[in-house]
Amino acid sequence: MKTKPGAAVMSLILAIVATALWVTPVTAAGDKAPRIAPPNSHAFGKTLTEWMGTYWRWFYTGADSAESMVGNVKLLPLPASVCNGAGTPTDPAVCVGQLAITLRPGTPFVLPLAVWTVERYVGYPTIPDDPAIPDGAFLEGVTPSLFIDGREIVSDLNKAAYYIPSTEFNPIVVYPTPTSYGSVAALAYQGYAIVSPPLSVGTHVIKLYEPYILESPESPVSLGVIYDNTWIVTVTPH
Repeated sequence: MKTKPGAAVMSLILAIVATALWVTPVTAAGDKAPRIAPPNSHAFGKTLTEWMGTYWRWFYTGADSAESMVGNVKLLPLPASVCNGAGTPTDPAVCVGQLAITLRPGTPFVLPLAVWTVERYVGYPTIPDDPAIPDGAFLEGVTPSLFIDGREIVSDLNKAAYYIPSTEFNPIVVYPTPTSYGSVAALAYQGYAIVSPPLSVGTHVIKLYEPYILESPESPVSLGVIYDNTWIVTVTPH
């Protein structure tokens, strides 16, 4: 089955007030523990699946920073990563990135943790569209560890709750220009994401360590990437 070239993999895989209930961090926490919106909630106007679709539509149409606010919700940009390694399951590429960003007080944000995108290519239909990754293979192979201010929020223990199965873009996302590997549009997305209520005024550290290893016989692709990304988020008083 057709697979994406390495450049495509590196560019695609990165590397909700909804209810009165919030998700408890994986580690023990006190009253000041960071909290994220429940994955099954309808936070800040959208479901988690809808927020993920909104995020990737913004990203694939150019990620214009001027358009990164949806109402009062911030689509948090992704760090530029430096990657070293072969990108295979036995020799994963290690991609390290860091981004500093400033938010106004009272700003919730959307942060994707991992994505696989079904793409269309120059030459379609002779060149077929990408396949989706079977849910079991994705859940087995992609293991996010998300920390906010040192407390683990998403891990293997609860990642399934934040997983969005392959979902079609409607309409499809046509890229401004073809990618370096010849894709021209995104048809569907799947992966993990979170929506966070506003952080308190001050400086916060968001850390995502995520092995993305697809080697299951059920997976149509074989690859290995480890993402090690950090966001330094400063919330201003005004």
